[in-house]
Amino acid sequence: MKVTQIEIKKLGINGEGIGYINKKVCFVDNALPGEVVEVGLDNNNPRYYKGKIVKYIKQSSYRQKTICKEDGHCLGCSLTCYQYDQQLIYKKDLLKDVLRKYTKLPLKYLPIRNTISAHQTLGYKDVVSLPVTYFQGKVRFGIYQRESKYLTLMDQCVTQNPLINECLQQIEDILNECHVRDYNEKFKKGLRFIRMRLIENQIQILFVTGNDGIKEEAIQRISQIPSVKAIWYTINTARYQDFDKKGYTKLYGDSKFSFDCLNQRYQISIKSDYPINPYQEEVKLSLIQSMIEEGHILSLNCGIGVLELALNNDIIAIDERKENIQDANDNKQLLHKHNVEFVCRNIDEAVITYCKKNSFDYMIVRGEGLSDTMIQSMILSKIKNVIIVSDHPSSLAKNLEEIKDYYKIKTMIPVDSYPYTAKFDTIVHLVKH
Repeated sequence: MKVTQIEIKKLGINGEGIGYINKKVCFVDNALPGEVVEVGLDNNNPRYYKGKIVKYIKQSSYRQKTICKEDGHCLGCSLTCYQYDQQLIYKKDLLKDVLRKYTKLPLKYLPIRNTISAHQTLGYKDVVSLPVTYFQGKVRFGIYQRESKYLTLMDQCVTQNPLINECLQQIEDILNECHVRDYNEKFKKGLRFIRMRLIENQIQILFVTGNDGIKEEAIQRISQIPSVKAIWYTINTARYQDFDKKGYTKLYGDSKFSFDCLNQRYQISIKSDYPINPYQEEVKLSLIQSMIEEGHILSLNCGIGVLELALNNDIIAIDERKENIQDANDNKQLLHKHNVEFVCRNIDEAVITYCKKNSFDYMIVRGEGLSDTMIQSMILSKIKNVIIVSDHPSSLAKNLEEIKDYYKIKTMIPVDSYPYTAKFDTIVHLVKH
């Protein structure tokens, strides 16, 4: 393995350090801007090198002691050694980098705000989905890392809510004492996954199992954990992992949980979407709310309608998941709201239909970005305001380049919902020229 010395110039889109060897880019994990490192080159791809750190020659003044004992093994968080205030700067700079790469927009004059920091940087994940594996004679919740095949045990993750970690450890003990095993592909039996959601200090559990389900003794004991208020399971023996396509069976507890957001009370069922970081979700929704004045709204990928039911505008809200729309309509009745029509339909098909029939002042789009159909519809129907919420900076930049002749950027706000990772959300408010 060839060893060479390089200086790290910046961080890439996945939080990896970037340096150059004879003008050829070299990606280096766990390296920060300004650092000088000796790296072993693992490959000689025609387009780039990939280096593994052998030695730090000069370390960044912004390097901190890692927050995670699995640092260097787990691929989940790439910024565990980076001071948090610098992570916020990095995410804004990354947004600028993708805009520079994919657009011809005048970057110097774009109204890009500083990254909004997270309310809490540790223990912020209230939703986890974890594989079940057999390790050192025990059933554990862990993830095998793609590159090294290293098993990262996930019952003490510092980005997960401490109550979730505590519950995971208790469940592991119960499963082992009840002699529950992990999934066996050949016999299609055993426990495959656990999905856990913490909603206002109450935990909802979904087990994904083989044909044998899960032992009644284990369920009875798990139900006695004080924070656990609902247990469900679904049988899935297919190779794909889209578990929501299968039916769910309730084994214990409540069918719906309640939560507060935007000064209202909502209910949510087991299959509907709930944010990983609920506090930052409310921050994003409040920002969108502040951008909206009077007018008719078309809202795409509306989820269970939290934002829409907090507005007083006339709204058509669309989502492709029937569970989301069912909860949205239930919440509509609970809140006695009559200004929103919730529709379960393919997004692109619905956009064409409703843009032909209606005149909209706002279009709100959440997800990966704008499809060609969305772009064509909003231009032809002359929608005045478009608000995009995206966690894919590159896709967002490409969209902005496509519509730059029709819409100008009023404001662009990066929001950090995922501290210590390279991921973040961006809210863009566009106004028709």
